Amino acid sequence: MKESTGSSIMVSEILGPYAEVTAGFSDKRQMQARGTTLLDNSSAKVDGQQAKLLEVEQHAYGTLFRKWILAVERPDGTALIVASFPKAEAKQGEALKAAILAAAFGKPSDPADALAFVATPVALLQVAKIMGQNIILSPGGRFPLTDENAPFMVLSLSASEDLAIADQQAFAERRASNTATVKDITVDQTSPITIGHLSGYATTANGVGQDAASPLTIYQVLLFDDSGYCVVQGVTPAAKRETFVPIFQQVAKTFKMKTSHNKATDSAKR
Repeated sequence: MKESTGSSIMVSEILGPYAEVTAGFSDKRQMQARGTTLLDNSSAKVDGQQAKLLEVEQHAYGTLFRKWILAVERPDGTALIVASFPKAEAKQGEALKAAILAAAFGKPSDPADALAFVATPVALLQVAKIMGQNIILSPGGRFPLTDENAPFMVLSLSASEDLAIADQQAFAERRASNTATVKDITVDQTSPITIGHLSGYATTANGVGQDAASPLTIYQVLLFDDSGYCVVQGVTPAAKRETFVPIFQQVAKTFKMKTSHNKATDSAKR
């Protein structure tokens, strides 16, 4: 935010670890090399986190500015808050200092909160990545997935309200046949399935990996509702299908649309 007097507060997030970001804060010569004169350097606590507070002077646009620079340790990096004001307006200094030291940081949001569905991982497969309306599960939650011999699952919601699907079984088999990273896919079997209030088709198929041509087995559940369809798909090396297909089935049975999604769908129908 900026004020007519020339004062400002800027907030940024730096990915570097707190110790690295603040390493040169007490080095006057290093600060001077950046065109900044270090006046004071102190430790602080901000929102329960350790922090460093600098008071500096810097010339800019023909004006001598005073600045408070506050670095706060954060779980994923360092928050940097800089309050600037013309030295001639020194009375603003204490108010700006108090404002940045009173900063509060909200808790990092869980990407799963934005999902329109829920599902429960099992011991051998844990959440590796959440992107939009997609969850990737892998052994130990490892990501990215670089080994085609490692089993994984993808759970996703496809918003396709305007997509007319005349033959849902054929659509489900076609969807399985187009599985990314797998080629030469043949459908083994498809059968109707109902999970909670949703119905669709469970498909088992076989193929080979695109890179090493490893034999792979696909287990897919496609569930349909008024807003489109949901995909629960697992891929495993064929040699491990007896272990992982039951796990894929177990996870699929926990799939459920959130109440918020159902309400939104009902409202759209009205």
